[in-house]
Amino acid sequence: MEMTIKERSEEVIELEVKGIPLPYLNVIRRYALAKVPTYAIDEVMVVVNTSSMFDEILAHRLALIPLMAEEVIDKIRAIDPELCEKCSPTIPEEIDTSTCNECFVHMVLEAEATSEEITVYSGDIKSDNPNVVPVYKNIPIIILAPGQRIALEMKAKIGRGLEHAKWSPATVAITKYIADIKINKKLCNLCGRCVEICPRGTLKIENSELKIVDIYSCILCKQCAKACPNNAIDIGNVEDHYILRIESAGSLKPETIVREAVYILLNELNEFEKFIEKLQKVM
Repeated sequence: MEMTIKERSEEVIELEVKGIPLPYLNVIRRYALAKVPTYAIDEVMVVVNTSSMFDEILAHRLALIPLMAEEVIDKIRAIDPELCEKCSPTIPEEIDTSTCNECFVHMVLEAEATSEEITVYSGDIKSDNPNVVPVYKNIPIIILAPGQRIALEMKAKIGRGLEHAKWSPATVAITKYIADIKINKKLCNLCGRCVEICPRGTLKIENSELKIVDIYSCILCKQCAKACPNNAIDIGNVEDHYILRIESAGSLKPETIVREAVYILLNELNEFEKFIEKLQKVM
């Protein structure tokens, strides 16, 4: 297997992967969305709300604010999100409450408009854990008119995207084929129709020859092949050669999301292997 980083930033990682079947890569993509755990606001206790917004809508908005989790990834990895799900909203007697106290992060949001209306932003949320705070400080939550006030107490807990999208650390996780464009120069009459119709500018005519500008920009729509009057263009995809693109919501770095997705997959495969070994012994 060969892997090359095509793009990397605080929000995006794009990998070019060769020599791996698409189903394997697709598992990593799906785990990035559904199984990599993060923090999200899950419980909201409304102490005061004299605004025009219903409590439920306000709680929903708060839940969708991404929370930073990069600095506490080791702690998240050690806690079972399924156990946290059992703890909410009440903690069963058989569960150690000290563990739950480690799991939850307490937050507070208080704001009041006096003489003028104000906008309450995500940056106004106060957290007990300085490492688990809103990723972006400028997300508007509510506008308070003069005389209106809100006072909220919240609990952020660990969960997975399988339970709710608010726990998904990635906003985009896709796999993409690499195009295999074949141009028959004997049939091509350089009419330029393929260049005109291509939505991504993949083809161009240069020095009396049809050339490929960027093979990675091709989305395999095959419009150029359909537009060619002489059938000089044939488009397919390269076998076991793909692009994996992960865009982070901000809670985790994109490379962390990929690493944790692989980590979870390997652990599950290990558990599956142990189960098969036990089954063989029984039989």
